[in-house]
Amino acid sequence: MTTTDNRGRSLLRREQGGLGVDIVAIMTSSLATGALGFVFWTIAARGYTTAEVGRASAIISSATLLATLSNLSINSLYERFLPVAGARAHRLLVLGRSVIIATAAVLGVGFVLLGPRDTLFTSSTQAWLYPAFVVVLGIFAIQDSMLIGLGRSRTVATKNITQSTIKLILVAALIPLGTGSAVVWAWVLPAAAISLWIGMTAIRDGARAMTGPSILPRRTEIVHFYAGSFAMTAVGVVVPLVVPLVIVARLGTEMNAYFTICWLVISTAAILLNATAAPFVATASEPGTDLRHATLRFIALCGGASIVGCIALVVTAPWILSIMGPQYAAEGTDLIRLMALTLPTVAFVTIYTALARVERRLRLAVITQVVFGVVVVTGIAFSTDRWGIIGVAYVYLAADVIIAAIVAIPGIRMIRRALRTTTADDAMSGQQDGVAAAVAPGRHRATPARPAQVLRPYPAAESPTPEHDPVHPEKTE
Repeated sequence: MTTTDNRGRSLLRREQGGLGVDIVAIMTSSLATGALGFVFWTIAARGYTTAEVGRASAIISSATLLATLSNLSINSLYERFLPVAGARAHRLLVLGRSVIIATAAVLGVGFVLLGPRDTLFTSSTQAWLYPAFVVVLGIFAIQDSMLIGLGRSRTVATKNITQSTIKLILVAALIPLGTGSAVVWAWVLPAAAISLWIGMTAIRDGARAMTGPSILPRRTEIVHFYAGSFAMTAVGVVVPLVVPLVIVARLGTEMNAYFTICWLVISTAAILLNATAAPFVATASEPGTDLRHATLRFIALCGGASIVGCIALVVTAPWILSIMGPQYAAEGTDLIRLMALTLPTVAFVTIYTALARVERRLRLAVITQVVFGVVVVTGIAFSTDRWGIIGVAYVYLAADVIIAAIVAIPGIRMIRRALRTTTADDAMSGQQDGVAAAVAPGRHRATPARPAQVLRPYPAAESPTPEHDPVHPEKTE
């Protein structure tokens, strides 16, 4: 992309409401999708038999999990590098989509061959349609990051809310069939149709609008970034799967039921906080963006949401759990209240991780994520014997405080660098001046008189020579 192209995109974003609207759109999408999903299963529970709902939920949840795994953390690449891909954006989209389709198909076939096929599927046709379901849900999921990377975050809300609304209509309309297959089709068909629509319109148009040369970093740097993102994603998937197993082993299934409901509430709040990061990373990766303004807006929205969410959950915890029954309120109120106290630390870590993605310094972020997982799993294994289910909250709170303390100083430094940078163009000009001085013909490399101490979301263009960026070599932290 040329500087003019990028300035045009940034200007268009500001004219349409800016980063704040993008973040609110993504948060609204996450919240609405969760709420409409709850309504979907309520309708299914009332209109279909318990056995058919159980079969459908197993098919959908397993397909969704495999679809998530098939994304292989490619979403982080799209959010970070699509804004600077220029004319190569279309190629990157096609390549990523092809990898996801192939991976989803393999995982789907593997599940059919190795999973509980006779229990879940009533015919061989249903069984061999399952890999197609995984592919559809995998493409539907990755399109969120595609749209964010292309600067069309608001379309994400339209896409997800439309799909969630249509599936409500379908699951109600198909009640006369009374089968679990009807519930599955009500979930998958809207996703397939909307994925096709979004792919043929918003994503194709967005890719065509990306013109000019790319300013992608070296392939090795992209691979390092991807490896860090993949590691963080893996830990984020494994820990929520292991914790319930530990609780069941230590406290039994009844206590795990109380934890599951509380975790659903807290994780929903945490997802909303994490949803603020993707639009910021994409926006901050665009040359011409006012980085200082974007960072301030991101911090205000993410931090503000964490404080509001913390207070709201502390106050409303008994009422929320009373919907499930008085026993849930009695056992889970303190659990939710204590875990709600983690939200401000979650917000700070989210802000740090987002800035680390922009600067491509993920080493510490990966380390802290691994430390968090180890502390949570081992801590719960020991704390539940002494304090019972409330020990889970103690461990989560302690783990979040530990991680926030570890990243506090690096995080504050990153925020300061972002706030010292007026625009991305300033960052680029500082780098280019330094490179010109360092590689001037007939001269040895020299340290520039004014080294640019700024946030560097836009590395120099890919170079065929070893001197990719002699003034500011890429850091690995």
